[in-house]
Amino acid sequence: MQEHEVNHRKRRSKIGRWIAFILVLLFLGGYGLYTMRKNVVSAKSAEIEGYQVWKDKVIDASRDIAVQDGGRIKPFSTWSAFTMLKLHGARSMPIQVKDDEGNWKKKKLMPEEVLLDCLFRPDLAKELPIFRIDNSDVITTLATHDLPEEVRHMSGISDPELEAAVKKIKDSKNRRDRYSFNELEPIAPVLLAKAQQIRKNQPEKAKMSSDDRRTVDLGEKVWLFMQLIYHMDFARADVHIQEGTPVVDKKNMQRMSYWIRSFPMLAEAVRQMDPTGRKLPPHLRELFSDLELRMRRSSEDIKILPPYEEGEKLWSPVGKRIEKVVGGDRDHADDLISDMEMLEDACIALRENGQSEFADKLTIWKNSVHERVGTDVSNKLATEVTYVKVNYFFWALFIFIVAFLLVMFGWLAPGSLAAKIINILAALFAVVALALMIAGIIHRCIIMERSPVGNLYDTIIFIAATGVLVLLLVELMSRRAVALGLAIFMGMGCMFLARRYEIGDAKDHMDPLVAVLKSNFWLSTHVVTVTIGYMGGLAAAGLSVIYLFARVLGIDEGDAKFRRAMTRIAYGMVCFTLFFSLIGTVLGGIWANDSWGRFWGWDPKENGALMIVLWCLIVLHARLAGYLREWGIHIAAVFGANIVAFSWWHVNSLSTGLHSYGFIDGLGVIWGFYGLMTGVCLMGMIASIVTKSIKPSNQASV
Repeated sequence: MQEHEVNHRKRRSKIGRWIAFILVLLFLGGYGLYTMRKNVVSAKSAEIEGYQVWKDKVIDASRDIAVQDGGRIKPFSTWSAFTMLKLHGARSMPIQVKDDEGNWKKKKLMPEEVLLDCLFRPDLAKELPIFRIDNSDVITTLATHDLPEEVRHMSGISDPELEAAVKKIKDSKNRRDRYSFNELEPIAPVLLAKAQQIRKNQPEKAKMSSDDRRTVDLGEKVWLFMQLIYHMDFARADVHIQEGTPVVDKKNMQRMSYWIRSFPMLAEAVRQMDPTGRKLPPHLRELFSDLELRMRRSSEDIKILPPYEEGEKLWSPVGKRIEKVVGGDRDHADDLISDMEMLEDACIALRENGQSEFADKLTIWKNSVHERVGTDVSNKLATEVTYVKVNYFFWALFIFIVAFLLVMFGWLAPGSLAAKIINILAALFAVVALALMIAGIIHRCIIMERSPVGNLYDTIIFIAATGVLVLLLVELMSRRAVALGLAIFMGMGCMFLARRYEIGDAKDHMDPLVAVLKSNFWLSTHVVTVTIGYMGGLAAAGLSVIYLFARVLGIDEGDAKFRRAMTRIAYGMVCFTLFFSLIGTVLGGIWANDSWGRFWGWDPKENGALMIVLWCLIVLHARLAGYLREWGIHIAAVFGANIVAFSWWHVNSLSTGLHSYGFIDGLGVIWGFYGLMTGVCLMGMIASIVTKSIKPSNQASV
């Protein structure tokens, strides 16, 4: 009879493992489809006639060009990556180009290539399928007759013209597709006008309707793209010399730098010719109009020229510099003209002599900028270029995926020699992935010159690294392969979340922190400690989820030792969470008192941290009093994940409180997480009630 029961448990365990295997595959597959669905919009890559692939020499020369953006000086490679995310929603763009034999072949454009096209080959950039539109209604609504009169007036487009342009776009595209600027250009004026009016009526994007938000988002992308493709107009040596203009040196007169250098004499001649400036000859009016247009197009917020005065930190767009010189401030006119001439040389070289000479000219200008910003900044730019190229977290994610697949197959044959070998390999992969994550975090700290937990993206990576480290140590002590599997799953899940958040946010998370967070001491104490507490709560919940499913599916085969061991580990992780959360909360109060003059203010972030501490105290006291046993401890630990998620993530979407530095738009999958964890809790409660009602003799101790 006993042997029959043992065989029954083994069969149930085998079935349970297969069920768990399939459930995990379905979960990962569903999550993968969810994260990928917005990027899969077109079955065929766009064919770009006449496109010439950038040579490695050009890309290498561009990577460490200095750009001031987001409050810091960063390399072109970083700036281009996040700019492309804003525009395209991805860091690569597949297109079709012709090879030397004239055959179409697939080419994947990377951020540096796309931004080089925008700045130096705008005609080709306009053909790139750079704008992703998930719902084409954002275009259709532009042709409706209920557009406000203000929008109609601002756009300057007649209704028939607009309707024809919209119809042409709709007939050639799917509901979700990618568009080029050339395709959107006919409707761009009315799109920008409508987006501007929506912004005027409702400045907060979070409070807009979904249709208005889509319109504003697309308008912002089109406007950003226009800034990029027109910014280098000052450097294109194609100033048109109108008939009637005295020609001294036509080749140089086609450069804008020539006219900026000659502007004082030109202005004086104009004043002598016509003091009012109202009766200028047509060729001069057109010349001034051309120069002014180039200046204004280069005045948008793209900063590639460092200040000329020593000690000045703020960079200015090229057009703003030109405006100052034209306005009479000639202090650094020669320096500005020198920069303009070097960039003009690069543009001419690209047009007339090809990419190799363009790379040489671009390098000359880049080196002159590096000399002005100093060796320290140049070295940091090179360091960040290396960080971008190594891509630590992508490779960590890839290795975690391989390791998790190994662990999953090991589940199907527990205790076998193959399973032991697989677990050893998986552990080695996990250690390598952890090493990559730690190296990436350290590299980020060197670049940012601060603690690694200044924003939500930082905390995701930090939680992943600390969680994997702690769980691998637990595995080293328990040797049951449970903590190993959870460590790999936690690392993989957090890396997926980090990539999705980075792509969705399209923001460089290494930019300087807001003033309230500029304290390395408190970041390294309060924020690090609280974040470790978050990790502990999530790890405890993960262990308890494994316990509950093992009991429900019969995977544990009724092993009392396994159950007691899992309960002790989960209980220990709850204690771990309480320790770090309590210390972190107290340190946060001290920091708040130092910064804001009060220890506690019932801020949502503070309340979330307090909720974690109180929940852990409730669980521990209920355990000591005997109210919670094995089932209860694990159900409570799983529910604790909801509280951790609220404190760590959800409060950043409430748009209230002094911790405004972390606000994000929308809740994403957080409600799904709540539902999943609550469902597991309900499953555990039902299983507990059923188990206690049956009360088999061999489970009397449960």
